[in-house]
Formats: sequence, structure tokens, C-alpha cells
Amino acid sequence: MRKPILLLLSLLFTLSLLAQTRPPNLPHYDEKTIHFGFLLGYNQFSSLLKVKEPLPQPDKVVGMNIDSQHGFQVGVISDLKIFEYLRIRLIPTISFGERKFNFNTIDAAGNIKTESTNIEAIYLETPLEFKIQSKRWRDFRPYVIAGGKHAYDLASLKKKKISEEDMLLRVNNNDWMYTLGAGFDFYLQYFKFGIELKSSFSINNMHIAEEQKPFSNIIDKYKTRIFYITLTFE
Repeated sequence: MRKPILLLLSLLFTLSLLAQTRPPNLPHYDEKTIHFGFLLGYNQFSSLLKVKEPLPQPDKVVGMNIDSQHGFQVGVISDLKIFEYLRIRLIPTISFGERKFNFNTIDAAGNIKTESTNIEAIYLETPLEFKIQSKRWRDFRPYVIAGGKHAYDLASLKKKKISEEDMLLRVNNNDWMYTLGAGFDFYLQYFKFGIELKSSFSINNMHIAEEQKPFSNIIDKYKTRIFYITLTFE
């Protein structure tokens, strides 16, 4: 995770130096009431996980964890100006990712081994975000983001073809999340380029409890957490 962030910081520093040596680009850009664009991004699916205590079936499952997985996203930006320092954005987005659940199990001989199951995620997201901007400094303008979104997992359509016996655990298809982050806009000659770092967190428990399944019964609470590095073009 450190390498992508260091590369972004180096890019920000280089672009800010270039901005000081030339006349401002797009001087009237922020006077527009509405504008559009698109985004491309990297995401990392992780989780907020709570296991039941005491363990419901310690003779079968003795623990679990979830590995962070990498993915990407694409989306369309609709940006509406409220006043000089506040904009509101609707950003229909599709995000591709995966969640890897690792279960520590114990066999008849008392040996502990790890069993894993991957759950694919294809999120159709409809974020509504408030973008609070600072004053523009030449071709550079930082901002912070706060908002919420609904995400529907399109991969659930594939899961419907899997039998109940073969599915180790199930998670909800609908996710309500809040988002916090920050970014930097750079006004180039023909368009505005932005870099954002943000995270989204589930509000509701995504786990569907099934007491008859040991792998499902061990989970008390599971919430999705997604980290994004996004490039915007407007």
C-alpha cells in the first residue's frame, strides 16, 4: 500500500512545481454550474469483522480472518455547484473486487488447517458526495469529501446458481455505506485532473446468519470496508 501512496505524493509534488511556472489554466472553469466527467480507480476490499465469543462450535471452527483483495472501478461524474466552495456530485460507478474468507478448522486428529472461500464482488454503486473545496491556488485546489451511497452486488446473480449446500456462507446483496476522503484537483490545459484517496464503510451488518453452517455460524458481524485511489477527468 505504501508504494502507490508514495508515487501519488511524488506526482502531486511534480504537478505543483509545474503549475508555478506557467499562466493559470482554465481560469473560468469553476464558474460552471454543472459539468461532467469520468473516473478510473483502484480499490481494496477489506472488512470489519467480529467473531462470536465464545465460539459456537470450537470442535469444528476455531477462528477466521479476511484477507484484503485488490480490484478496480470505472464511473461517470455529474458535478453541481452549490456555491464557490461546495459542490455536490452523483457518481454512478461499477467496482470489481473480491473477498477472501479464511477459516481455521480442526480435524479428527486435532490438527488445525485453513480452509478459504472467495466471494466475488461486482458493486453497482450510486454515491452522492459533498465536495468541500479550498480556495484555488493557480492550477491546484485541494478538497475533502463526505457522503453516502448504496451498493448492489451484481455478482449475487451468479450466486443464485450455487446450491445452498455448496455455499459456505452468504452476505447481503445490498450495502449502505458512508464515505470520507480527500483529493487534489489540477487544472490542465484542456481538462481538470484529480486524484482522490477515500474509504467507504458499511452501515449495516452484511452477514446472513445460518446457524446450521459452521463457517457462517462463527461470524457475529461483518461489514465491508473499501479503500479507493481514484483518478478523475472532468
